Amino acid sequence: MNAEQRAVFQGIVYYYRENQVLCRYQATLKEAVDPALLQQALDAARPLAEYYFCHVVWEKREARLEPNTAPCRVRQGSTQPKIPEETNDYLFSLGYEGNTVYLDWFHFLADGRGSAPFFTLLLKLYCNLRSNAGFVCEALASDPPYDVEQLLACYPESQVANDMQKDVLQIHEGTPHFQRLRLDRQSLVDLAQKEGVKPFSALMGLTCQAAQRYLEKNDLVYSYAADTRAALGVPHALYNCIASFQLSLQLEPQARLHSFARRLDHEIRESLTPERRLFRMAEQMGWVYQVFRQKAALKIKKRVFQMGEYISGFPADFWVSYIGSPLLPHSPELEAYLTDFQTWVLPDGASLAMEVTSLHGVLTCCIENKVDKPGYLEALRDVMEQEGIRVLEAVHIS
Repeated sequence: MNAEQRAVFQGIVYYYRENQVLCRYQATLKEAVDPALLQQALDAARPLAEYYFCHVVWEKREARLEPNTAPCRVRQGSTQPKIPEETNDYLFSLGYEGNTVYLDWFHFLADGRGSAPFFTLLLKLYCNLRSNAGFVCEALASDPPYDVEQLLACYPESQVANDMQKDVLQIHEGTPHFQRLRLDRQSLVDLAQKEGVKPFSALMGLTCQAAQRYLEKNDLVYSYAADTRAALGVPHALYNCIASFQLSLQLEPQARLHSFARRLDHEIRESLTPERRLFRMAEQMGWVYQVFRQKAALKIKKRVFQMGEYISGFPADFWVSYIGSPLLPHSPELEAYLTDFQTWVLPDGASLAMEVTSLHGVLTCCIENKVDKPGYLEALRDVMEQEGIRVLEAVHIS
């Protein structure tokens, strides 16, 4: 890792460590979890997934990852721990309760795509011990860091006029409420085909309709995440490689999907070209690079970096992340051991957040809502049913 890459890494560490931005994968198995076997699986994963068994080492103005030789223990219970304070300085935590296995991790260490191979490996190792499943468990190799300086050199205009010049959207910052919506996947695919759009675009359109009713506003700002590994030339990277796109949508009162679906789909497709993904990464990472290459006190850098995160195109009324299959590589054989899969990420930079996974033909939408008023889950369910989506479950968790 060169000096520029270390500067970027250091900035990300500061932001996510101070804000405790943690992510969670949880998989429910057909049988109660055996804690001793889960610990054996975790221990067996260490030589196969060295990237995750590390800790942050601080030296003056720099930070780096080094192997962590301390014991890495499986935790009992569903409570999300403080990382790294309660995890022996590890940047992830593996836990269990009843039939469910939990993987929590710092978002700067890996995005959802980066943690999926690790969780998939852990589940395979456990199923081999528990059920003699016979899964092949290979070592996880990560592509080396991409060159941030080269990326900025390719897109110098990304640092001239970007989202930094936009007015900042004011978002709700209430106590998050947790909700879950389950949908029949095929009914969403059928609706998307009917409207001539991508299934993700259909899902985003439905979410826009619900947000319009719930937030009582026709001019919406929404965000979504896009994986940039292929565009960056690091298809096997385990570290965070996500670009966050922010788009706006003007809706007529009580809009129906057919009136705006193709317009929304066109804008989403245009934003997801390789060139747009690279440009967006240059915008996002360029700010981190510029801040942390300065010779300023670390606390000043941290404050400026946090300001940049807020005004650089992240704030939105809501964001949606469609993960699809939560296993990487996709494994129908491993899916047979699972009865459910959920993923949760705090709505950092948005009033509402929704993570969507697909398992056994069911879309599970895990929602975190910081708006201090009821009715969002009901608005989502009503919109889905109005547009022909089969709703299997709509529950308030907390």
